[in-house]
Amino acid sequence: MIGAVAILALSQMIGPGALPATPQALHLCLFPEDPIVNERALADYGISLKDEYDRYFSDLNAYLMCLQRSHADTIERGTVWHNRYKEAFPTNIIE
Repeated sequence: MIGAVAILALSQMIGPGALPATPQALHLCLFPEDPIVNERALADYGISLKDEYDRYFSDLNAYLMCLQRSHADTIERGTVWHNRYKEAFPTNIIE
């Protein structure tokens, strides 16, 4: 539940028009790089501080969503194998 709240809060913070998030692969979720806050570095890259924060929160949101998808997939896979185990060894099940 807290993950959904965090995603909602982040989506409200970054708003429309944010930069696209870094793609996240299932079970290989990458924590986002901290935002660049050094004014000279931002100027060298031609990035505004707001755009950099927008990028960070967009990537953080993608990271949290990846974690949720990975968590759901792990539970789903575990359930499939647990059901197969119960079918293969019905006398070993204690519920």
